[in-house]
Amino acid sequence: MTSLIIILVSAAAISALIALNAWIGGWTPSRIETLDAAIDQIRQDSLSFAAGDGQLSRDQRAALVCEAGSDRIGLVLAQGDILLTRIFHPDDIARVVPDGATLAIRFRDFTLPNASIAFDDEAIAAQWQARLTGAE
Repeated sequence: MTSLIIILVSAAAISALIALNAWIGGWTPSRIETLDAAIDQIRQDSLSFAAGDGQLSRDQRAALVCEAGSDRIGLVLAQGDILLTRIFHPDDIARVVPDGATLAIRFRDFTLPNASIAFDDEAIAAQWQARLTGAE
């Protein structure tokens, strides 16, 4: 009987901590506020990156930035409460699958195998598909 009481009290305490965390905003997913914020994040992780033009996703959870004078592309992804960055070449991508204004990207990098980026319209998605596949 004592074990059952301990289990129930522990479950109630854990539930209370989870509720408190949700109430104070501990589960608010990260966002990329502006394209400049994404560029700053890439520069923080790679000092030699010279940002060119870029695009922020519709949901502000991803950004793509071309490097000026190079075929490298910087990617910033909001993963949980952090911002993850990758700098890659078009040949680092296994495939890009368009679905309307969304691109599903499959990388050859096993640490970041997939990314899905939703743009504002299909023309922007087509432009970035061409860049990501090296067709532009």
